[in-house]
Amino acid sequence: MILFSVLLVANVLSAQNGTLEAGIEHVVPFKLFKTKKDTLKAQTLSRIDYHNIEKFGKTDPTYIYLAQLDFEGFEPLIKRDDNDWVLNIGYLNRANLFYWNGGAFDSITMGSFELNSNFTGKFSFGGEQLIDGRYLYLKFSKLNSRQNLEKGQFVFYGQGLENYREEHISKLSAKTISYGYLLWGAVFVGVVISLIFYRTYRQPEYIYYSLYAVSLAIFLGRNGLGWYEKYIGNFSFSTFLLNNTFELLAGLFYVLFEKYFLDTQKQYPLLDKAINVSIAIFIVWLVVDTSVILMGKYHLHFVLLDIRALLLSVLVLFGVIYLLVNLRNQLNWFIITGSIIFALGSLLVYVSGDGNYLRLAAVAEITVFSLGLGYKVRVENREKISIEREISVTYLRLLRSQLNPHFVFNALGSIQHLIIRGEQSYAIYYLSNFSKLMRYVLESSNQQNVLLSEEISFLEKYVLLESLRFDMEFNFSIETDDSLVPEMVEVPLLLIQPFVENAIVHGLLPKKNGECYLKIHFKMVDSEILQCVVDDNGIGRMESQAQKVGRRSHKSSGISIVEKRLNALRQAGDQRQTVIIEDKFDMEGNSMGTKVTLNLFLNSISNF
Repeated sequence: MILFSVLLVANVLSAQNGTLEAGIEHVVPFKLFKTKKDTLKAQTLSRIDYHNIEKFGKTDPTYIYLAQLDFEGFEPLIKRDDNDWVLNIGYLNRANLFYWNGGAFDSITMGSFELNSNFTGKFSFGGEQLIDGRYLYLKFSKLNSRQNLEKGQFVFYGQGLENYREEHISKLSAKTISYGYLLWGAVFVGVVISLIFYRTYRQPEYIYYSLYAVSLAIFLGRNGLGWYEKYIGNFSFSTFLLNNTFELLAGLFYVLFEKYFLDTQKQYPLLDKAINVSIAIFIVWLVVDTSVILMGKYHLHFVLLDIRALLLSVLVLFGVIYLLVNLRNQLNWFIITGSIIFALGSLLVYVSGDGNYLRLAAVAEITVFSLGLGYKVRVENREKISIEREISVTYLRLLRSQLNPHFVFNALGSIQHLIIRGEQSYAIYYLSNFSKLMRYVLESSNQQNVLLSEEISFLEKYVLLESLRFDMEFNFSIETDDSLVPEMVEVPLLLIQPFVENAIVHGLLPKKNGECYLKIHFKMVDSEILQCVVDDNGIGRMESQAQKVGRRSHKSSGISIVEKRLNALRQAGDQRQTVIIEDKFDMEGNSMGTKVTLNLFLNSISNF
């Protein structure tokens, strides 16, 4: 650093023909005056009662400030003919500089909100521009209510130093630019990975992570982009508005990412309620605060900013403590670690005033969240493999549970009974259907999926045999929508039969009076869901349970396995139900049967 300074000064000295003073920044002493009425006239500049800066404290957006820049003692240096000079006023939102021009007062606009992408904060001058041979006057507004005026300063230096800086040194520090590019690099990698994951798993946390990362990069990483400075301006009004907008959007997408990443609705109900409230606050705050800025109510904006900072601090602190207390899985650590890193970065910025700490913290947090997404994919893949293994182990048990030995024994008994009664044609018809049913089961036992047309054919044979076995005591129908082509749709094997069996055995057969019917209906709900409705007018679940009192009762293992299979077909993160069982009642509250709706997610069947 010392060597760099020596080289810098040496080059400037060479450029300025050995003039020492031209290669050094000189701080200009100044006094201030503030007012809320903009009635200033250039002719009255020297008659205003200016005060030392110690009396003013922090900036206030509601005031207009007038600074008297006093070049006393610098006049001989400035009035030399061999140098031009540059005054650097820094970053001021609105500013006008008054100077002497050809025997009269003149002014130039220098505010960042007024010049936007043309803003430089610099004014080239010579001794002839000094008012009364000594002063320049600067009228300005500073919209940041946190800046201490005592720490502010205005500097001037030779044009040679300015030329050297423009040629060899970026207008922004190399460190800020490099951290900005580092942030964009981390965001690019993280977003590409998360979008690849989203295409595969279709989980919303990948989208919200991407939106959060991009919003954070726009908020913190724009200053390193040359095109942005050229066309929009690093200190323009648009930038001021974008800073507020993308800071709020980053907060909104962060809580949405946390909500779905941790599945707070199921795992952490209290935290989920806090996040839902936060989402509503962010949306309202974005609309209100943006409106406040557009109306020019900057003082109110900074009040809202302070309140927002307090609320966010409370939310982050609550979330970290809550997750530490409720460590239900390893995913918590990724949110906890990332949040603490970003909070520490914010604290270092507040203490030091160096925004690069926040950029580094953002890079670290985005990296942690990327690792968290990868870890979650790994965990979910392990769970999926475990489920598939469980399905494989129970698959043959499922087949046996669909056509259990009781059914086979009773079917053969019915055939024997028909033969004894001399109804040979009836027995042959019954036996033919029974053999076709058994052949279908045996031939399909090594398949996971079959065409819907084959499954419908199987159900027809099964229900027909059951109706014959119970002396045709109920009617049945199987229907499909006209828009559905059964020969073009695959479904998991023997998925519907347990519900049909339940409807017959526990709903229709115990019914003593009235007509009995069973209806099975297939239809497409949308492009990815095939819906099957099993509807009966039996005694209903309540009466069936009442009749089982005193007898051994259990939940059908076939139905339990089918529910697991259907849930496995559902996309991760999809909250739609796969099995819906409804009890039907008339106006008097009497049971009218049971309706079972099965939702089959076709996009996942090929991978089932």
